[in-house]
Amino acid sequence: MDPRDQNPGLSLPANLEAEQALLGILLYEPTALREVQDRVSAADFSEPFYQRLFAAACEGIQQQGQADSALLSGKLANDPAWGDFGGAAGLGDLIEKAGSPKLAADYALQIADAAIRRRLITMGHEAVTRAYADYLSGFEAIAATRAALEDAERGSAPEDALFVNANDAALARMDRLEIEVATGKPKGIQTGLSSFDKRLGGLMPGSVIVLAGRPGMGKTALLGNVLYGAAIMNSNKLFAGFSLEMDTDQLNDRALSRLTVDEDQPVSFSDIAKVRPLTSFDLAALHRAKNRIPRNLWLRDRAGVSVEDVARAVWAMKRRGDLGAIGIDYLQLMKRPALAGRNEASAIAEMTGALKNLAREAKISILLLSQLNRSVESRDDKRPMLSDLRESGSIEQDADAVLFPYREVYYLQKAEPKPDPTGMNGAHFEWEMQVESLRTHMDVIVAKNRHGSEGAEPQSYRAEIDLIEDRRAA
Repeated sequence: MDPRDQNPGLSLPANLEAEQALLGILLYEPTALREVQDRVSAADFSEPFYQRLFAAACEGIQQQGQADSALLSGKLANDPAWGDFGGAAGLGDLIEKAGSPKLAADYALQIADAAIRRRLITMGHEAVTRAYADYLSGFEAIAATRAALEDAERGSAPEDALFVNANDAALARMDRLEIEVATGKPKGIQTGLSSFDKRLGGLMPGSVIVLAGRPGMGKTALLGNVLYGAAIMNSNKLFAGFSLEMDTDQLNDRALSRLTVDEDQPVSFSDIAKVRPLTSFDLAALHRAKNRIPRNLWLRDRAGVSVEDVARAVWAMKRRGDLGAIGIDYLQLMKRPALAGRNEASAIAEMTGALKNLAREAKISILLLSQLNRSVESRDDKRPMLSDLRESGSIEQDADAVLFPYREVYYLQKAEPKPDPTGMNGAHFEWEMQVESLRTHMDVIVAKNRHGSEGAEPQSYRAEIDLIEDRRAA
């Protein structure tokens, strides 16, 4: 409820005297603009005509070096409030009432402070209105209010508060680097995979890492191995996975299968999914594996998740503990915001931008799976490029890193030559040998990396148990 509804005599904060004094100073001493231009804007004036007069005066000073009365009269002569203001005589009155130029910065801060308070009161009224709105969920109302408050906070900060002294920042950075070297602590959360730990420096807080690929390339497997690996290696942190395509049982089948790697007979996840009856040996292996499932990893398999749903879950997880990273499988299956006449690319841009903001505000890493365009399939060289990303502009722009898992054997298997019954043609035998040599090979192509080098990192992928490891040297 608007406080003025309860007390009709209550008015919004304003300081007309300071507004008049500052305008008079600028008309009399235009060089004072240098002292106030980073502290106050036209929108901060409570009187609408003063907003327009301040904007015109600033334009005149910046272009001609002064706020010439004749020039201002020409610009504002058709303004509806010009007559009530007193016209050219009103400008003269402002100059007579002008405060000391030495006080210009103080007047500007008073005007800006009153403006902040007006915005805060208005935002409080809008927050109450949202809370009563049936078309918004409670979380959506909170998210909208928080976003409005953050925008107001950024917009109202003094300009010098938005800067960091370069020397102070460098010294602080060196202190952190010395601690990292002395303690051996890595920069980002380690995962056990060189494509992340070596190339990206681990999972960096505030970063969005896109994993993209065509079907069959192993992008879901890569996400699963990263989340499980990070959770196992960092038991003091929490991790979460949003699966919009597989249910929790399917995810657990893959995780249990992966953890039987050291058994004499690893259990494939397809067998767990009832492709064949499990033996007593299989069950024993799975029982041993289940004890190694990390307790600090949380899974969610609801379809149609929106960015707002993800944000709500992230803040809830952060109340539970130190959240390190989340994974989303995958972007194109997420619930889109209303298009309202926009195209799909614009909606995707809104989503990736919101996820990037969430990563920075929550200080977590977001692993985001994405599809690639079909154009990859039509090329002789099937290795993906950044331009192959669907809605590539916004995804590439908002991502701190873009990784493409690539398995050459997937395409090689589709190009099987016809067997020669006579055995005289060795093309099929050579094909078999090549398939066998590449069966477990995966290249993770780092196509974009703000924190390090680009390039391809070889990994080993055992598809039957959904396991990705660093490739051992021969």
